[in-house]
Amino acid sequence: MIKEVLFIIFVVFSVFFSFYQLPSGPSLSPPSVSYPLGTYINGENMINVNARANVDTLIFGFVVGVLEVFLSLVYGVVSGFRFRAVMVRFLDSLNTIPRIPFLLSIALFYGTPTGRSLIGNFFIIALTVGLTGWTYYARQISEIVFKEYSFSYSSFSVIFFIFRRMYKESFRFFVPAMLDGISTFTAMGVIGGVGDPNYPTLTTLLNTASGLLPDYWLFLTPAIFRGILLILLISLSK
Repeated sequence: MIKEVLFIIFVVFSVFFSFYQLPSGPSLSPPSVSYPLGTYINGENMINVNARANVDTLIFGFVVGVLEVFLSLVYGVVSGFRFRAVMVRFLDSLNTIPRIPFLLSIALFYGTPTGRSLIGNFFIIALTVGLTGWTYYARQISEIVFKEYSFSYSSFSVIFFIFRRMYKESFRFFVPAMLDGISTFTAMGVIGGVGDPNYPTLTTLLNTASGLLPDYWLFLTPAIFRGILLILLISLSK
């Protein structure tokens, strides 16, 4: 119960300060009484900057989580009942592809290089991450269906399976799928500088801070928030 409360507090804090603007100040002001977390390169209060980054990171994870769970449930159920040999081998072949290099190569087609980064649409990035991350969960769903329901083809058993068992499985996989999306996007941002300036995430802030290391609060603050978010999601997934 405590972990759920802490996660709700984190979300409420992020959403509130995404809309409630605190006073701005001089560019790159260090943490002080007036600016507890310092100011950003444009003088904006870092509390507001990080709150929006928290929200964008959660939105990205949510979009990827929904997409991965939906695709894994549909494909997993079908492959557990029909054409298992072919469909499961297809999953296994997809799981052997190095994901991050593959995603970065895809991002080169829809992204705009700037020299130090690769700007892409926030939701297109989430779509590509989700479309490449569902196979692992689909493999698990397929195994469950095959072992427990493959010898029962009545319409009642299928309906019962979808509305009861899959409802529970969707919750079991959703938070790990969110973690997968956030972690994969972080890797894309760190390695290839992939991001969307219109939807700055915690990864975007870390990339910006990489060229301004003396201003430690630009790096330390989003790193701490990212750590808190991941710890909360990991605890929820258990």
